[in-house]
Amino acid sequence: MNYIGAKIAAIKQDVNLSRVGVGVVLGARGVRTGAGRYFSNKVPIVQWITGYVPKWLIGDAIAGSSVGMLLIPQAVMYSTLAGVPVQQALLASWLPGIIYAIMGSTKDISTGPTSTTAFLTGQIVLSLAQSKVPPPLVAAVLSFCIGMWSMILGLLNFGFIFDLLSLPMIMGLLLPAVLGLTGISLVFSQMLPETLGKLGQTKPASVGLATASIILLAMLKFVGKKWGHKNEMLRILAIQRNLLIISIFTAVSFLINKDLEQPVWRVIGPIKTELPMPQIPLMKLAQRLFVPSLALTTTIMLEHVAFAKAFGRRNGYAIDSSQEMFYLGFVNFITSLFGGMPVGGGDLPRAAVNSDSGVKSPLGGIFTSVTVLGGMYAGSGFFQYTPMPVIAGVIIVATIGQMPPFASVKKLWKVSFTDFGTFLLTFNIATLMGNTIGIATGLGIMVSYTILRLMFSRPNVILKADLESRYKSLTPPWLAKDDPIPPGTQVMSLETDIIFANAERIKRHVIDTTLTYQFGIPMTDNEDLQRAWNYKREKYIGRLRRLAGVSHTDTFIPRLRVLVLDLSATSFVDASGMQAFEDIKTELCLYGGPRVEIRFVGLNKGVQKRFKRAAWKLGPPYDDDLE
Repeated sequence: MNYIGAKIAAIKQDVNLSRVGVGVVLGARGVRTGAGRYFSNKVPIVQWITGYVPKWLIGDAIAGSSVGMLLIPQAVMYSTLAGVPVQQALLASWLPGIIYAIMGSTKDISTGPTSTTAFLTGQIVLSLAQSKVPPPLVAAVLSFCIGMWSMILGLLNFGFIFDLLSLPMIMGLLLPAVLGLTGISLVFSQMLPETLGKLGQTKPASVGLATASIILLAMLKFVGKKWGHKNEMLRILAIQRNLLIISIFTAVSFLINKDLEQPVWRVIGPIKTELPMPQIPLMKLAQRLFVPSLALTTTIMLEHVAFAKAFGRRNGYAIDSSQEMFYLGFVNFITSLFGGMPVGGGDLPRAAVNSDSGVKSPLGGIFTSVTVLGGMYAGSGFFQYTPMPVIAGVIIVATIGQMPPFASVKKLWKVSFTDFGTFLLTFNIATLMGNTIGIATGLGIMVSYTILRLMFSRPNVILKADLESRYKSLTPPWLAKDDPIPPGTQVMSLETDIIFANAERIKRHVIDTTLTYQFGIPMTDNEDLQRAWNYKREKYIGRLRRLAGVSHTDTFIPRLRVLVLDLSATSFVDASGMQAFEDIKTELCLYGGPRVEIRFVGLNKGVQKRFKRAAWKLGPPYDDDLE
């Protein structure tokens, strides 16, 4: 008995077992309190629709309709690449917009057939050609398998793996997509003479049409930027320029080509499609393709989330990677029931047109779906005359507008040679071999560099002079013993290096903590109109304070004046970390006003140099010229 009692006592005193027990208890409580939040995250519209501003509906309608008119000709092109009838691409185009309005966490990307999903589908169709499996059946089953994988990973909240997509990698992925260079074959140099030789076969009418559309779009964009803030009519005209140009030129094309056997320029052609009754795909073929489809799923998810992150960073909102994975799975599953080919959100032209047309929320997807359905049914006789040169002109102007500014690339060079090298290699590999291999290359470089830094890190020798200069005489003695932190001052200590893998989470934690314990200035009506559709500040802060047990009645919450960040334990900050600090500064100055101060404590020499290379002004806290 004494032996058994001693073993029981030892088990009770075991530190690890005690931690497991505490973890189980806390986890059980978390499941109970977080279940509602978990399920509401899977249907994001319930969280933001109450804060939707009715004025946004105009922008959503214009942008969604513009994307729909672009999606129809894309479906025709991608069906050819996939080796399936055009109906399979159109069936995959009408439904994703509606579902994304309910389940999406970004406003800019548009889900549907993409060059990647079409190419990968074509590869599978080709591999099964000897088995006499019909291509439409292969496409539907592939959608089903991709949907299952994505839903499983999304339900398990595996989105955190996409935190490894660093800023240089996203820039390196976006730039070749903007330039239309993604996935160029290594034998491009051999194909170039043949391509140049066929330039003489180009129809002058097609060149003239494309040129005219580009000039008109550029003029409308300039007019809107120059005088749109003064004249409401000009502003609306500039916003709907993509829809306007496509509609006008399609009407012209209809009038000119409707009675001709051979159109003057290339048009979409017949697109009328009937919606079939939904049915479960062939399970025997699904079993055969389920494991191979995991690689395809990974590729489609990488592109989808990478583009979502890029547009989220560009337009000032955060995405939920796990939710995007779950949505991607759900929409592919539903698409498979109607016989559609696989879909994704990694299509830059559609995202660029959507953003360029002034989309305000995911509700724009509803108008995209309505436009595609109209093209498949009532408007098929009109839409089939949409001129392809005009579609090309719209894509060119919209994607050029999404070009990362040269200043961003220059800043990478100044801040970190490693990050600049990662961007350069990601850009070149994505250009030559495709987005997936480009991302994998960039990720491999960043992970290898991080591991090597840890392997070869060395402790620094501390001398007496170092101890004496640790806190400079210019730093005022703000606090005496037992003094409280001054009201309006938020002090936080960062206990690790700030790199691509943790920069986003640290940024969010610093901002959320500050919002929880400090008051800001009220938002103006114009600021409320310009905010992200899914961010209602008062509601968000209220939830943070409830979770922290902070209430207006029981706790005095001061106005934010100073944020103090202790970086004594931080030995290294990369480009993603510097961008996180930039975002913290921008967001807190919007929240607390332009006079909010950000002070750093314990910066080592290496980190100080990194800040100075990123054009931060560091110095004594009472210097008026500081940031």
